[in-house]
Amino acid sequence: MCCGRPMCWSRAATSGLAMGRFIRLAAIYRLTPANGLPLVLSAQWLTAHLPSRTAFHQLPLAMAIYRLFGHLLTHKRRPLRLSADSLPTARAFHRMPLAMPVYRLFRHLLIYGFNSLALQPAGNGHYRIANLPFRVRSDPVIRLDDWLYRSFSAFLLDTMLSWWCDEERVRHKLVVFALIGHADPRCVRLLRTDGLMEDQGIAVDFRDDRGDLNAAHANDYRNVIVSGFRNNETIAAHLCVWSVEIDFYTTEPSAADRSHPLAQRYPVSVGAVRRLLRPLGLESNVIDGGRVLG
Repeated sequence: MCCGRPMCWSRAATSGLAMGRFIRLAAIYRLTPANGLPLVLSAQWLTAHLPSRTAFHQLPLAMAIYRLFGHLLTHKRRPLRLSADSLPTARAFHRMPLAMPVYRLFRHLLIYGFNSLALQPAGNGHYRIANLPFRVRSDPVIRLDDWLYRSFSAFLLDTMLSWWCDEERVRHKLVVFALIGHADPRCVRLLRTDGLMEDQGIAVDFRDDRGDLNAAHANDYRNVIVSGFRNNETIAAHLCVWSVEIDFYTTEPSAADRSHPLAQRYPVSVGAVRRLLRPLGLESNVIDGGRVLG
């Protein structure tokens, strides 16, 4: 499916890594088949559904990868496949971000020098205007009503943590609710820092802008997944962070009753949370000073 260029392999590796993390968490939340991982695509399914190279590149890469295994995931017995109106079988107008098909409506009227400024496909998921090639993001921004997600993979992960986390026998629960204080610089740093190290966690960013990209008082949120996305991890834990609050969730069963410290009740999750929060000076606020709910 890939063109073989280094940049293409880099995009494929990044999108593949994001989907791999999603699959590991999906297994913990019991969205995968009963036989667990690895996910197995049957020869019959591949024969019937594997897209052509052209069709594969008509979707952003992260979505194309998800399409390959989404039909294997279920929530409350409902399949989580990518819906048909997002697939390459849809009309070409719907296969690209809205600004691009709108531009195509009047592209033929534009000329710079002797060069037509028509939007042209350039192969392998690239497009070209005049002699300027470009590519639509492999993991595109997603909007869901008032919510704006930095990427498709962020949308998938947040949806799993918020809506697909209640399968039978999954003990996903809010353990600690911690008010930090309005615009506390430590919380803002956690909310906005790019490039978290893998031993700290992975960031899932989204925004509530009430459907307006220029909203003056949009609220930024970040889920930081600290456990469940690495090989051999069986417990999912994450923090939901916004400007005044940090909430701590986990699937880890409590090892003791509520009279014991959190570190004894949830040793794996608390250890992962401490690794993230200690350098920011927030460890005590959440683990020791937060309101224990679970």
